This record gives sequence, C-alpha cells and structure tokens, in this order.
Amino acid sequence: MISATSLDQLGFYHPALVQEKPPLPPAEPIEKLQKPAPIQKQLTCTFTKPCKLPDGTIDYTNFGGSIPTTAVGEYGNFALLGGRETDAAGNIVLKQIRGSALPAALGTLLLGRTAAIAEVGTGTTSIGATSGARLVTPAVATGALMGLVALLWPSSLGDSSLYTDEQLQSLKEGRTRVRLHVEQQADGTLKGYGYNTQKRSDWEMIPVVQFKAQGPQQVADFGDGVTLIWTPAVDPSSTSGIPPLESAPQAPQIWIYPPTEQADNIIVNPIHPPDYKDFILVFPTDSGIKPLYIVLSVPGGLGYHVAPDVLLAFPDAVSVRPKSAVQGGGKKRDRWKDSKGRIYEWDFQHGAVEIYDKQGKHLGEFNAETGEKNKPAKPGRTTLK
Repeated sequence: MISATSLDQLGFYHPALVQEKPPLPPAEPIEKLQKPAPIQKQLTCTFTKPCKLPDGTIDYTNFGGSIPTTAVGEYGNFALLGGRETDAAGNIVLKQIRGSALPAALGTLLLGRTAAIAEVGTGTTSIGATSGARLVTPAVATGALMGLVALLWPSSLGDSSLYTDEQLQSLKEGRTRVRLHVEQQADGTLKGYGYNTQKRSDWEMIPVVQFKAQGPQQVADFGDGVTLIWTPAVDPSSTSGIPPLESAPQAPQIWIYPPTEQADNIIVNPIHPPDYKDFILVFPTDSGIKPLYIVLSVPGGLGYHVAPDVLLAFPDAVSVRPKSAVQGGGKKRDRWKDSKGRIYEWDFQHGAVEIYDKQGKHLGEFNAETGEKNKPAKPGRTTLK
C-alpha cells in the first residue's frame, strides 16, 4: 500500500490550493459630512408686549398661562394728551394730561385735518352734505376736549422680539400685543381700556404711519381727514416739552383685558379694536425720537356728519334705541333695524351707514341715499345686538 507521503514524493499528490480573495480596491476618500446649517428660529416681532415676558417672547401661552388683566403700564410707557384750543388754522393744540415724560425734542403736537375738512371755528358751521347729512363742527363746550390722544412706547428696547427702527421704516403694517381705546364721555369724564391681541390675530395688525416734511413741520396723515402735525423743538435742552393741560379732567386707570365676553361685561358697551383709530407712528430717522403707538379720539372736533331722519335707500329700516358709542365717545350712534333683524348704525365721521346682520356681524359701509356699498365688511367688527 502506497502512503500519501510516498505519493507526494512521487509527484502525484498536491494539496488543494486556497483561492485568495482579491484585494479590495482602495477606498474612495470620504469627505467630511457637513452638518446642515441650523434653522434659525423666526421670531414673531411686535411693537408692544407685556414687559414681564422674557426676551423673545410675546405671548403668555408660551408658559401655559392665561392672559391676565393688567394695567397699561405693564406694556410700556404711557402718556395721555388732550386739547381744548385751536391755533389760527383750526388745529387742536395738544397738551399732556398724565403719564410718562415725553422727549423734549417733540416740541409741539397738533391734531389737524387735511384740506377736505374746513377750518374748525368756535361756532357751528355747515361745511357740506353727504347722504342727506350735514357736516358740522360744534362749539367747544366748557371743559370738553376737542381731541384726545394716547401714546405708548416700549420701556425695554433691547428685547429681540420688538421691531427695530429700521424694520418699522419699511413696514406698512405692524403687530401690537395691545390695542387701546380712550374717550371723553358725555359727562366730561375720561374712559380708557384696552385688549391683549394674543388670541385675536385679526386684531393684532395696525397701520404704520411715517411723518412727511411740509415746510418746517412734519405731518403724519392718518386718513379720514385727520393728521398729526409735529414741529420739532429748536433747542430740546431749553424746553420742557409738551406742557401740561390746565384744569385737565381726571385721568382714568386704564386696564388691559383678554378678549373675552367677561371682559366686555366689565367694560360695559365696549368699542372693539376694528373700530379704533390707532397706529404705529414713525419719526424721521435723524430725529432721535423712537416710534410710538398712538390712539386718536376726535369726537367731532374736526367735523362730523349729522344722521338723517330716515335711510332713503333702506325704507324698511325703523329707528330704534341707540346702543353703540361713537368712536370718540360722548354720544351714541343713531340706530335702525329692518324686518329681517339687520342693524343699521350711523357713521358720524364718514356720513354713511354701517350695516350688520341680526347677530351683530359687520356687513359693510353703505351710502344711505343710494344703497351703494362704499366699503367691504371689516373682519372681526361687531356691534351690540
């Protein structure tokens, strides 16, 4: 028997060849993975916010809390101005009733009007007619204010959620977390209140208005014939700024409420933000004066349209007891109702009729003589049923 060793020696035996694996190709150089650029958080900017909220935060809900009722000072510095007198051109001279010190560089502020509204006199003057109504300027009653202006500005300018001056220079509308209303009531007392807009996105955006130079003065046009005329102080260091209003009515305590039915019941017959005349007011960049939130209340001081006895375009509308106060306070809007329950209220400022459905939802502004629709419905605008 021949052994395996012998076969090997005779050249007949060869061990099985082990097939080697082919070498791996050289690895491609692996580039270092680039981390995606971090997504920058888009901050929701605002002009006003509750001062106690931290930097970058404008809403109470970020902390799971409800909107509290707070004093207006929680939202920044506040000042209330009013005027009883006019200059030679009929502009209302504004003086300070209460509040934080205003920049001396403000010089003087006047509530004025565009050329569409004739000069204000001390008596009652007929100026024109619209929709069968007379445009008149009433005599100034003793102690009555011809105009009322509220100003609010942030007390903490370093907050990243607040608009910068540069942003406001280019904006047409801006966000505010508070909207204010001020008025002088029929008995001469002042009333003021406001709403936090956090839960009402339809209330939070308001127009941004810029001053424009007209000779030595700067004029801000708020529309509807109302302007603010600013004459800068020649030497701010030598003036005390806007003077106090003598024998001014007592300033009200102004509270800011959440937009709830309970708050409306506390205020009693409130006017809601869609009817406010409020703006973010931006001064020229070289003035050194920071932008302001401004609220205007002009109860007929610059002219108003007397309501007609009947609405010719709506013969089914019957006069009923007024419920809603006019924007500037002091009286209530003439009101009518038709057989379908629709509500008609007179707009003293524009000489037109505002129509609401039977639930109090705004349908638009209409010409009382022709029935033509002047303006569309304002979202969020309502009236008392």
